[in-house]
This record gives sequence, C-alpha cells and structure tokens, in this order.
Amino acid sequence: MKKRLIVYALAIFCSLGSASLYAAGSSPSVELTADTIEYDSTQGVAVAQGGVRIVRDKAVMTGYAVRYNANTGETVLSGGVKVVQDQATLTADEVQSLDGNHLTATGDVVLVKADQRLTGAQLDYYSDKSYALLSGGARLTTSDAVMTAPQLESWISENRAVGTGGVHIVSDTHQVEATADQAAYTSGNAEPGKIVLSGNARAVQQGNTLTGNTLTILLGEKALNAQGRTKLVITPQ
Repeated sequence: MKKRLIVYALAIFCSLGSASLYAAGSSPSVELTADTIEYDSTQGVAVAQGGVRIVRDKAVMTGYAVRYNANTGETVLSGGVKVVQDQATLTADEVQSLDGNHLTATGDVVLVKADQRLTGAQLDYYSDKSYALLSGGARLTTSDAVMTAPQLESWISENRAVGTGGVHIVSDTHQVEATADQAAYTSGNAEPGKIVLSGNARAVQQGNTLTGNTLTILLGEKALNAQGRTKLVITPQ
C-alpha cells in the first residue's frame, strides 16, 4: 500500500526554465507519494523509498528514494531520477535541490528542452538565469550540430552555449567538423546557428580546411570566416 504525505508551505524543487521557484509570500504545497514514508515533524525531515513521486505545482519528480529537510530545504532524490517541468525533462542517477534556485544532478545526466539535449556526468542548473553548467564528457546536441567538451555552459532560454577545454563540433547537415580550445554557439528562433571558434581553431568543410586563432562558422550559409592570421587549404572537388 502506497502512502501519501502532503507538506504545506515547503519548497522542494528547483524550477527548470522559470525565473524563480515561487513568488515571495506564497505557500506552495508538496505532495510526496512512496511505498514507505518516515516523517519526523520535530526535525522536519521526510525519508521515503520505493516508487517515490513528488508533485509541486507543475513539477513532477520521480525516483527510488528521497530525503527532504524542511528546515534547510535540501532535497536528495536518487535511483533513476526523472524531473519534468515547463517542457523540460531531466534524468540522472541523483538530483539534489540545494535551495530554491540551484539544482545539482549527477550520473548519466540528460536534460532535454525543445531541440536542445544536454548530457554529461554532472549538471549544475540555476533557474533564475536558465543557466546550466555541465562537466565530465559534456555534450550539446541541437538541430544544427553536436558540440562536445570537457566543460560546457548553456543559457537554455537564449539558445546559447560555450564549450571550453578542447571542443569538438560536428554538423552532418552542414558538412562541417571543427575543433578549438573554446567554442561559442548561438542560434536564433527558427534560424541556423553560428559557431565562433577561438584558440587553435580548425574547421573542415567539404574537404576544405581553414585554420587560425579565431574562426566563425555560419551553419545556414555553409560559410567559414576567419579573423587574424589564417591558413586555407582547398581540396579540388
């Protein structure tokens, strides 16, 4: 028999894609359902296991086990975690909500929103800026290209991302492959993206190779631009 616990005026989830968790002065309720629940009202700590499901406003979190501290607001959900809110879906081995703005996910992290898919070993997400920081084999997949890097920052609502530490970019659609120390990707609404490569930049498009300190790839135009001293090697078709 599953048990249900409803705790009022407590925050449990760091909102994905919204400016803040809830308006000041509001008292959102949290509904926790699981196979077993232990709640210490004196300490304000709830521990639950088995088919955990947490609902707050329009946010739904599921997993195997959760520990929630009502006094600090800290929430730790583990075991096949899935979070759904505002057309965004996050999956990971473990998710911690440290406060009303900061969420940390670890272990096979996947965040999907619109046409963006972010993966990595660890994700730190800040809802007030719609900002995500991924580390450990970070990857951004969009309709234009795939970017991989040791560390990747993404401003999701702005369709903007920056990869650092040795970046690799592949766009099969636009026949481009590129590497650089750093890469900044931007894309407008329903518009092809632009990638600015800096530091040991190298781009190959249809057999032609362009190298330099700073290169710009215009994906929609299938064009490569260079700034500073560059080298172009053209392969006859």
